[in-house]
Order: sequence, then structure tokens, then C-alpha cells
Amino acid sequence: MRTTIICIICLLSFATAQAQNAKEARIKEIRTAYANAKKKIEQNGKHGKSPKDMSIVINNVVDEEAEIYEFTDRSYYFDEAEEKDSNGNPEKVKRPYFIIENWDCHGHTRYSESLINPRNNMLMFYYTRGETDAGYVVESRYYYDKSGKCIEHKHNTPNSWTDDDSVKEQFEHFIRVFKMLTKNGYNEPLDVSRPTKKTTPKAQRIKYIRDLYAQAKKRMAENDKADARRDIYITIHDQGDDMPPRTQEISLYFDTVEDQVEPDAYSIDNYCYFISEHSKSMSYDGYMEFLFEPKTNDLVFSYTRAREEGEEHEWRYYYDENGKCIETKSNSEETDEGFYDKRAAKDYLAIMKFLLEE
Repeated sequence: MRTTIICIICLLSFATAQAQNAKEARIKEIRTAYANAKKKIEQNGKHGKSPKDMSIVINNVVDEEAEIYEFTDRSYYFDEAEEKDSNGNPEKVKRPYFIIENWDCHGHTRYSESLINPRNNMLMFYYTRGETDAGYVVESRYYYDKSGKCIEHKHNTPNSWTDDDSVKEQFEHFIRVFKMLTKNGYNEPLDVSRPTKKTTPKAQRIKYIRDLYAQAKKRMAENDKADARRDIYITIHDQGDDMPPRTQEISLYFDTVEDQVEPDAYSIDNYCYFISEHSKSMSYDGYMEFLFEPKTNDLVFSYTRAREEGEEHEWRYYYDENGKCIETKSNSEETDEGFYDKRAAKDYLAIMKFLLEE
């Protein structure tokens, strides 16, 4: 009996030692990958190569009366690889390997880093440092094995602001945003329900849209100068192996509406009133605008300008209250009544909504 107990103890000790050795080896591997990623970021955009990165800047107003503003600046660094799509055809995909985020709200700050295995989008390491306006500092580190299980976490205080679940939830949000913005194709299906809203005469509707456009432009200019800003700026630097380097800039302007849902309860919803998108490379220059009905997110007007191979084309689409195109103005023979503009606008609205729900 005693011999059996000794054998069991020896086996447990051996297993524990093996697990500890595996853990130490994994942490060493993570530290090497972290150092390599940092070097890669430092060289991003140098030596004649265009950068491969994406930045998202969010300006929001948490409390207008108390003048509490929120600022988020997130940077993604990625590689490009070839995968098979659902039909077995090769396609180029972007794979992030590092994410940095800076957040600031009323004197409270948070900085985080996410180290990612670009082959499978698995989180390898997460670091965060937060500080309150009173100077209280919280710092945490999380290490993960190849299956995504946390094998080590270190905190400078027992009162940590994060745990493994909250870190993974935030990381999944980061990855979903990246996929939404770099996906080839569209994310959101169009609403094909029957018209339900009463429409105004065409001339009256177009005049209303033009007035609304002027109001939106004025509103955007005021927003750009204000301390209390509500906008999102997204920049993607993309170098494909078989394409010239491209820069894509997306600007989303939004506001909030407060609705009373109960006698003493209110709900606050964000709505978009204008989006612009500018995509340019050595051989192409494309620009788009989307104008939305205030407080409803209904697309009322879209504009596209495309310059390529010495030619320039423009498209203007005006929509009625049910989203039907009532007027098309273009110097191109190819028009689609705004079908692709409506799909792109819906995707951008989905991205905005997802970003503001963090």
C-alpha cells in the first residue's frame, strides 16, 4: 500500500513538473513572438513598402451636460495570406497579429495590447494598464496556450479591472470589427420589405434632400471644430501582393436621440447622418458620400465618383421615403438605381452601431 502511495505521489509530481515546464516554454514562446511583432510594427511602412495597418478613432459624448467626452484610438497591424473560400477558390485575407488601443474618458485612461497568432486568430498575450483621474494604477497581463486557455495572469493589485472572460469578450469584439472592415463583399442583407411610408412628390423630395445635404455639411463642419465631437474615423493602409498600395479613409458622423420609454426612464440611441469614404491608389481614386434621414438612419442620397485609367464617372442617386431610387444623375451608361450604394451604406451603419455598442 505504501509503495502504491509513493508511486502516485511520484506520478503527480512528475505531471506537475511537466505542466510547469510546458507553461514556462509557452511563456518564453509568447515573449519571443511579442518581441518579433514589435519589431515588425516598427518596420511597418518602411524600406519602400506601404504600411499594412488599420486605425479606428472614435470621438463620443458620454454626458453633454457634465461635459464628459470619450476618446478611443485603436490600431490593428496585419499580414495578408491566401485562403480557400466556401467554394474552394483562393482568396486573399488579412490576418491581424497585433492590436493596440488607447482609451480616455474624463481623466480615466486605459492602454491595451493584444498579441495574436495570425494563422488562427487566437489570442496569445494581453496586456492592459489603466489609471484613474486620481492616479490609481491597475496593470494586468494574461498568457494563453495554443488552445486559447489562460495559463498565467499577473496583476499589480488584487482589485483588477479585468478577468479572463472580459479579456476574451473584448478581443472577440476587436476581431469582429476587423473582419467587418476588411471583408471582401457585404455583411448586411438589404431590406426587401414592401413600402410602408407615404411618399412626397419627386420635386419636393429632391428639394428636401438638397436642403438636408446642406444642413449635414454645416453640422459636420461645426462638429469638426467642437470639443464635444461625435464622429468615427477609420483609415486602412493596404498593400496587396498583386495590387498597388491603397489607402481607404472612412468618416462617420453621428448624433444621439433620447426617447422616453417610461415615466422616469429614457433610452439613448445613436443615429448616423453622414458617411464619406475615400479610396485611393496609384491607379484609382474613388469617393463616396451617404446622406441619411435624421434620427432614422434611412438613406436618402448617395454620391460616387470614380477616376481610373484617365476616365472619371459620377453617380448621384436620390431615394424616396421607402428607399426607392426616384432620380439618377450620371455621366456613365452603367447605373443600378443605387443598389450597391444601399448595400455599402447598410454595412457602414452596422459597423458604426457595433463600434458604439462597446
